[in-house]
Parts: sequence; C-alpha cells; structure tokens
Amino acid sequence: MSKHTGGGKFGRVQNSWPFVKLIIDPDRVSMNTILQEVTLKREFIQQIIVSRCFVNYRFIFVHNDPMAKKDIEFWTFSPGPVKNALRLQGYPVSEDKQAAG
Repeated sequence: MSKHTGGGKFGRVQNSWPFVKLIIDPDRVSMNTILQEVTLKREFIQQIIVSRCFVNYRFIFVHNDPMAKKDIEFWTFSPGPVKNALRLQGYPVSEDKQAAG
C-alpha cells in the first residue's frame, strides 16, 4: 500500500492540493476528501495516463466502472513516487506526449 497527497477531480467536483488522499493497493485505487471517496477496483482500470499541466501533473484514470464518475483524476507536483507506486502494483501507466517531454 502507498499513500499520496494532492488534488483531484471526481466528475465535475475539483479539489485542490492538499485535499485529496490517494491510496494505491494491489486490488484497488482509492481517492478521498473530507466529503467524498472514490474507489476503482483493478479490474475496471483500463489505463492511467500521466499528463503534464502548467504547474502540476495529472493522473487520468481511464476506467469502465459503471458505478464511478467518468472523469477521475489525481493531481500532484511530484509525479515520480506516484508513477513508481502504481507501476510496482502492476497498474497500466502511460505518459502523454506533453508529460514525456
């Protein structure tokens, strides 16, 4: 298990840093705030795309969980530890063209 602090987006609701806690487990990824929690089981996660934005990095969770919001993102200023933790657990992480540069 690995824990990270950042910001995020659950559907239309956006939460700035440091109000989102990301927890990476072998069988699920969870993000929570004071008011919300989102959990994606491994079997629903199709891809996690790392995208570099102006001041941070966004982990965009592409999934097919019918019970979860479609737009789920985790934002951080330090993407390395998050990428490493996801990859160590075997999650499909890829970088978009801007993040790779």
